[in-house]
Formats: sequence, structure tokens, C-alpha cells
Amino acid sequence: MARSFTSQDLVALPRLNAAESVVLATELITVADARERRLKPKKLPEAIGRSKGRLVAAVATLEALTRPQGGDPVETKTKPKADRLLDGAWSATFDWLGGWCKLPPERNPSLDEAKDLFKILYPDGLSFTRLPYKLEWKESKARLDALRGARHDRTFKKLGGEGFLAHLEEAHEAYGRALHITAPKPESAPTGDVRAAFMATLAGLRDYATRVAAHADPDVPGSEEVSAALLEPLAAWQSRPVGSNSGASDVPETQAEPAAPPEAEAEDEPLADPA
Repeated sequence: MARSFTSQDLVALPRLNAAESVVLATELITVADARERRLKPKKLPEAIGRSKGRLVAAVATLEALTRPQGGDPVETKTKPKADRLLDGAWSATFDWLGGWCKLPPERNPSLDEAKDLFKILYPDGLSFTRLPYKLEWKESKARLDALRGARHDRTFKKLGGEGFLAHLEEAHEAYGRALHITAPKPESAPTGDVRAAFMATLAGLRDYATRVAAHADPDVPGSEEVSAALLEPLAAWQSRPVGSNSGASDVPETQAEPAAPPEAEAEDEPLADPA
């Protein structure tokens, strides 16, 4: 029988229950998001990014199913919060950039650039922040794309406004996720099907770990450091002792080891210890 070498066969996870798998997956996603913001361009390798997206969806489904009764977040509360964050970011940048535009040329050597940037970002003032949610997201994205296209990120730097630009980009990204424009809604699982969602999350963890580990290449400078950093939460995870109280006895638990390899011939070494 042919051997199988998929991530589900080869990657052994620590002992996890459903709640712990949510925590571990969230830690890995948080580290990946932070690392992505530091990369140039601000993007994870495509295979890792796709795998992270699948893990995000899987853990969201599991988290929803294991949330205490009545604890579901009300979506209409999430959207206004993200909307206020984005509105505040655009308003703060309006005040900051408008101040630079009011200075005389001798006080602002980059006056013309500041005015050009202001025209790009605020041709109609802040009126776009009062549009319906999805239209506001579109207008926000168009302005951020335009300033990047005109290389006005350099103008932010010249005027000491990197913090304003970073806040705008973070708020815009959060807004897209809250509206489920840039992040899909978690797929709903059958009511009570916690184990299926749990196993999907474990599969997502194995897939993600495999793709991140495969990114490390001794001939590519920095790749090994990125791989190690992305997997640090998994490497540092401390499993509970066998038989200890998990505090989540109503959800399934598994050793989370890979599927047993196909039966090998007697003289072959096994791929993994099935114990």
C-alpha cells in the first residue's frame, strides 16, 4: 500500500481540547497578522496566507459552537464599532493634514505635496464617512489606493505622519473584516456539531504548520527566521498533564496526533510512533 505524506499524516499536534485549539489557533493567527504588517510587501507568502485564511474560518466556526449559551456577538454592534474607529482615523488625519496645509511655505517646505495629498484624500471633506457602511469602505479603499499610487506615503513620512497613515490602514482593514468584505463569514456548522468543527480546526492547524515549516529555506535569507517566528506559539505550547481537569469537559478532546500511516512492510521503519 502506498504511503501518504499529507500534513494530516505527518504533523503531530500537542494534546488539545476544543477550547485549547481555539486559543492556539488564535495565537498563531495573531502572530501571523503582526508579522504580515512588518513584511515588505505587507503580505505573507501566498500558500501561508491561504492556509491562514482557512484556519481563521475553521476556528471561527468552532468558537461560535463552543461559546456559552446566549454569548453570540451581535453583528450590528461590531459594525458600528469598526465604523467609529475608521471615522475617527479619517477625521484625525483630516485635522493633522489640514493644519500642515495652512502653514506658510517657509514653515512647511512640503506645502505643495501636503495640498496635493489633501485633495486626494478629502475632495469632498469628510462627507464620505457618513455613507452606508459598504460604500464608505469603498471610498476609504479608493483614497488609500490613490495615495499609495501617487507615492504620498512619502509625504506622510516627510510631515511626521507615519502614525496617522498606519492608523488609517489598520482601521480600514478592521472595517473590511467587520463588514465581511475582506474576510468571509464563518461557515455555519450543524447545531451541536462541535466535534466536526474541532477536527476541522485541528486539520487547519496541521495544514498551517506544514506550510509555514516548508517556507524555511536555508538558501533564502530570512525565511527560516520568519518560519520560526510564525510557529513560535505552537513550539511554546504547554500541554496539560494526562487526566488533568481541562475546565471544558463538555467538549471533545484528542491527542491530536496525525492519522496512523498506512501499514508498512515488516522491514520498513514506521513513519510515526502510533502510541
